[in-house]
Amino acid sequence: MRFIYIILSFLFLFIGCSVNKEESSFSFKNPQTKYITSEQELTMFVTTDWHYLAESLTDNGVAFQQYLESGDGKQLQDMDEILDTFAYEVNETKPDLVIISGDLTNNGEKASHKAIAKRLAKLEDSGTNVFVIPGNHDIANPWARKFSGSDQVKIDSIKANDFSSIYQDFGYEEALSTDPKSLSYLAAPSENVWLLMLDTNHYTTNKNKGYPEINGSLSPETINWIKACFAYAKKKNAHIIPVMHHNLAKHNDALNEGYTLDNKEQVTEILNRYATSFVLSGHIHAQDIHQTGDIYDIVTSALSVYPQQYGVINYDASTQDFMYETKKLNVAAWAKKIGLQEHKFINFDSYSANYFGEFAYDLAYKGLKETPLSDEAKKELANMMIVMNQRFFSGTEYLNQSDLLLDRRFKDWKQIKETFLYRYMQSIQSDNNQDDNKLFIPSKNN
Repeated sequence: MRFIYIILSFLFLFIGCSVNKEESSFSFKNPQTKYITSEQELTMFVTTDWHYLAESLTDNGVAFQQYLESGDGKQLQDMDEILDTFAYEVNETKPDLVIISGDLTNNGEKASHKAIAKRLAKLEDSGTNVFVIPGNHDIANPWARKFSGSDQVKIDSIKANDFSSIYQDFGYEEALSTDPKSLSYLAAPSENVWLLMLDTNHYTTNKNKGYPEINGSLSPETINWIKACFAYAKKKNAHIIPVMHHNLAKHNDALNEGYTLDNKEQVTEILNRYATSFVLSGHIHAQDIHQTGDIYDIVTSALSVYPQQYGVINYDASTQDFMYETKKLNVAAWAKKIGLQEHKFINFDSYSANYFGEFAYDLAYKGLKETPLSDEAKKELANMMIVMNQRFFSGTEYLNQSDLLLDRRFKDWKQIKETFLYRYMQSIQSDNNQDDNKLFIPSKNN
């Protein structure tokens, strides 16, 4: 009997030692049996930063118009039509997945979240699985407002548990594992392509600060959970795609503080350790791809601003390679399809470019107000800013090399070196080495 006890004790110790320490503190469900198999191709639509404001929260009056004019070029007034177009293109193309990397709502309004959830339910009804993660505007946001006449009326923003409840059908319910310390979760829409949806936001401090915290990071507890997710995925021979709102890499010298993860070096080291190929993010609203270590950080531009595009990722099951490309929404085609005759929608590309261009011009011209430049020079540079800003957000800054950077007027920027505008323009100028709208990502298993 004693001999049997010793043998059983030995077996227990042996089995216990074989359990991966990284997994031992966290629970994981077995992947579902009805997912896309490893032999199947996979198509994913990637979109971000919708900043949707529910129709019930604005009367399009004076307060709302002033809010738009003081903004950064987001077309909140057109988001219903923009999202209708996106839904139309999803229904036409029928991708396997739609991935949304945060800032679904303008400022976390419950009505906006519920309206988005209804839209996402319709996408899933068409056969596409949807996965969401919050952005810094989505939860506990003191800026949540309703616009009525000439007034901005303060309203409640949702809490963290509201987010996972409202969007339970879009990632949380089917999650293999959820992080105990955040709204992060691991999902397996495919047998061998998994999504690590990471909540990088600091919304717990918003109430005391009185504004939505722009910075983001991953806590030590969440990082331990991430390690466990990678260990579990390795056992199942699955490739993990991390998705987060904040950026892993610095994409712009002037716009990086608060946009890039506070602990990006630590997170990059961990993701490199697990042979991560690429990360999907948003937050800066501009289209950009930057490599940090061996990882590509792919930022898809905001759907709420020019040029209204989204990412399309195709996974080749035979080679395990990924191909990322952007696709511009064809709002005019959707408008024609439903018989909408409003001028701005049947001419949406030029309307959106002009709308966004006006914000860039005003930003530049006002920023040059106190400089010694002549008024004519200020206007010329402001017009250059329109083109540079449109290209920056479109991910086509490389085009500047063939025209704007050769323009004699560009030299005038050197007279205003002490301004933010100069630093911003220089940051766009320095990022001109590639088209950020297309990337082939070879498998690391080959």
